[in-house]
Amino acid sequence: MLSKILEPDSIAVIGASSNREKWGYRILGNIISAGYSGEVYPVNPNEGEVLGMRCYPSVLDLPHRVDLGIIAVPAGSVPAVLEECGRKGVRGVVIVSAGFSEVGNRELENNVRDIARDYEMRMLGPNTFGFINTHLHLNASIIPQMPEKGGISFVTQSGTFGLALVDWAASQQMGLHLVVGVGNKADVDDSDILEHLSADRHTKTIMMYIEGIERGRRFIDVASRIGKPVIALKTGRSRAGSKAALSHTGSLAGTDRIYDGAFKQAGVIRAWTIEELFDSALALSISQPADDGIGIISNGGGAAILAADLSEDLGLHLPDLSGITVRMLEGVLPAIATPANPLDTAGDGSYEMFKDVTDIMLSDPGINALLVIYVHAEMVDPCLPAEAVIDAREGCDKPVITSWIGGKGIGTAVKRLEENRIPNYPLPERAVVALNNLVRYKRILKKR
Repeated sequence: MLSKILEPDSIAVIGASSNREKWGYRILGNIISAGYSGEVYPVNPNEGEVLGMRCYPSVLDLPHRVDLGIIAVPAGSVPAVLEECGRKGVRGVVIVSAGFSEVGNRELENNVRDIARDYEMRMLGPNTFGFINTHLHLNASIIPQMPEKGGISFVTQSGTFGLALVDWAASQQMGLHLVVGVGNKADVDDSDILEHLSADRHTKTIMMYIEGIERGRRFIDVASRIGKPVIALKTGRSRAGSKAALSHTGSLAGTDRIYDGAFKQAGVIRAWTIEELFDSALALSISQPADDGIGIISNGGGAAILAADLSEDLGLHLPDLSGITVRMLEGVLPAIATPANPLDTAGDGSYEMFKDVTDIMLSDPGINALLVIYVHAEMVDPCLPAEAVIDAREGCDKPVITSWIGGKGIGTAVKRLEENRIPNYPLPERAVVALNNLVRYKRILKKR
């Protein structure tokens, strides 16, 4: 049934407006500008035409039944609009309107939920920014830009997180599929969305921002059956954060230890920061999960040591290299370099050096994933070591993650890595955390 919301063939924007300050204007404009090919009907009794389209006074006046109604009217008008949607046979609704449980108005929220259930309509929201479906070219949200198509779907209770993710994804050339704001979750909740994403062929990796979960047992059941990585950032751990979550989306945050245990039981990777959430989703969306056994290469000793320290702090194992690997490295490294893990090329950032050592490290049977760090020096073209890593990874099934460190001078090299689907991070610490979650997910898969 959620397909009628998230994959609609036709949409009514109820509260469509010619006023640029209104959500109804922005949502209708976003739907049109993104290139959605389905039928779209503006609805507003006070408008004759909106954005060059005929505007209908009521859903009941539409020439056809629609799959989805997007409601952007004052909270007090929502029950009457829902009744009309139900009578027209609308399959699902997205309520963008705010003014419900997040401000203590639970009675009104319960009323609209009951109306939706009486008419067997699924309801997203209220108090949601809407959703984006890139594969349908559908921006049914207040988010101004459309992200690139990709395999990451994002479920969030926070509108600002949705805005931030799309912005960040665009800057990283990171492709998204669905971005869904669940809002107050009066009907459709995290578990419902997860169930939909489990069967969705475009979704490869799932990110979640969670303030609270009410149907905990169902969440564990659904999440534990998903054959895709699920990464969740759960907020409201502190007393102040829990209070803020209640006023933000009317969500009861609950005891953090309970959520921690639930995530572990369900096989959900818990992220502790926004950065970890985004970085890990990037790695998991384009890299295979990895067994423990991490190799590190860098042209700068300090960066390699930093990455090795954090790897061990996180419980990752950096194995000693095999005798064959050591002998092969001795044949290509400068005399002042030591063939070990982590490996320091003693400042050599040439194509030949990075290609040779990357090939050799990936051939070691004890290395199951590789982190390659390049610290930019002005006398070296950063594209050369990048091309070496791209070439060395060709045909290899071991994950390779990179960290190109520098300023504007590394932009072209980073773009080449991204174009060749190699996760790259501006700092080695971020790369290690993402790599750690590739290992965590492989352990989850082995337990299932």
